[in-house]
Order: sequence, then C-alpha cells, then structure tokens
Amino acid sequence: MITSVTNDNEATHLTGARLGQLVRKALQIREAAEAFDSGFPPLANRPPMPVFAWTELERQLLSLSPGDLAPLIRDLVSAVRKEALPKPPEMVLREILIISATVLDEAFHEKWADGTIMS
Repeated sequence: MITSVTNDNEATHLTGARLGQLVRKALQIREAAEAFDSGFPPLANRPPMPVFAWTELERQLLSLSPGDLAPLIRDLVSAVRKEALPKPPEMVLREILIISATVLDEAFHEKWADGTIMS
C-alpha cells in the first residue's frame, strides 16, 4: 500500500516517484515476457507437471546448497515468486533452473565464500 501526504489534492513527489517505479517495473516484466515468448512460443501440447509450492522449492534449494547461501536463495526465490504471475510458465521455470544451477555451481560457492561476489 502506497501512502502519501496530500496538499491541495496533490500527492507528494515521493508517491509519484514510487508509482513511476512500479509502472517501469511492470513494463519491464511485460517486455521480458514478450521477448521470451518470441524465442520460446507456447507449446500446443503441454502435459501437466506435478504441482509444488514456493516454500517446497525454497526448502529443496536450501537443502542443496551450503548454509551461507541461504539468504541469497531466499531472496532469489522471493523475487521469482513475486514476478511469476505475469510471466509465461516456461520463463518462470527457466528462472528456477538458473537458481538451481547457481546453487550447484562449486565455483560460485568458492567465490561467495571468498566474498568476491556481492549479495
């Protein structure tokens, strides 16, 4: 919920800036989804996949990774979850696979432990 202080029926500049950020983010997501659909048009035959919860996904990724990656994994899963609805399902799957690959990448673990990767 965006709250603002009003003066003579005008919202503050801060509220306008926040609204502008939300609109830019929504447009960015829509453009990314459209670009993804161009490269990977929806398949006519889409057999169902087992259903799982975001919490189950997070739990499994955490079990596959070193403990010090837990905050990063939680943040990444949260970000994917928050932006999943307007995206094609295959795009969300791709993002989950990228997180999984990162979790399993030993070189990433070493760089994370060395502090050469910023959180």
